[in-house]
Amino acid sequence: MDVGIILLFDGQPGNTLADAGETARRIESMGFAHLWLPDHIVLFERYAPNYPYSSDGLPPLGPRQGWYDPLFGLAAAARTTTRLRLGTNVLILPQRNPLLLAKQIVALDHLSAGRVDVGVGLGWSPEEYAALGVPYEQRGARADEYIAAMTRIWKDELATYEGKFLSFRNVVALPKPVQRPRPPILVGGQSPRALRRAARHGDGWISWMLPAEEISPTAGRLEDACAAVGRDPTHLRRIHGFTYTTPEAFQTYADAARAAGADEIAVLPWVPDRDPGDVIAEIANLSASKGAAMSKRLSA
Repeated sequence: MDVGIILLFDGQPGNTLADAGETARRIESMGFAHLWLPDHIVLFERYAPNYPYSSDGLPPLGPRQGWYDPLFGLAAAARTTTRLRLGTNVLILPQRNPLLLAKQIVALDHLSAGRVDVGVGLGWSPEEYAALGVPYEQRGARADEYIAAMTRIWKDELATYEGKFLSFRNVVALPKPVQRPRPPILVGGQSPRALRRAARHGDGWISWMLPAEEISPTAGRLEDACAAVGRDPTHLRRIHGFTYTTPEAFQTYADAARAAGADEIAVLPWVPDRDPGDVIAEIANLSASKGAAMSKRLSA
């Protein structure tokens, strides 16, 4: 099972786009499989309680917080790495023009020599949708169409798509991506609808902040969703994202994810009052020792 790191390049000293390449190079040298960057185009001081991953429905964000567009951070990382896979975790797909996004992803795919993974989700903030002039309602159906439309753009020499939210005919979009037939689409979320979307349209699935004891049951529901549409669930890559707290909690989560057949855990190294670099080094050491212990058991 691989281990990836989720980072926020927020423009603070030492954490700018100019620093992103060197940070990515260090992460690669430490043996991590993935660098993941999140997405929010705009943020707010106050939110209605719609955040699904906290007890009070409010996101763990400061009143003056923000970060760069993830595609730019990943472009900087692509120039200094050769093995590290580069992913969005996750792009809020319904908020972006799918033809423009498809073109940007192709550029990043070429820049990285085919190391891009496109994690997509719906988001949870009506405030953000309203500010961008995109309807919050039917965002799931919009995302489904956008995945289909981008796939047509990436695959077809003359691309045509007819849908409710966008339509185009005989579009020429060159060059095509390095990864064929398309850069992997990884669908984020663990609601029933998100699992069905991953089963229908995804090359993989990303969960966020699932309790360790919920990983296996939720993976089972994903397999049920795959069976309902005639897909082999082993063809979907499974990534579980969570925030690092302690070595013990990391070990517990990693064990639960591995037992449920996960391909990767993606770790946000945010611990109050600790330097993120120190936390990343701690995660690297834990991952290395875990991998060595697993290899020893397999060879015994």
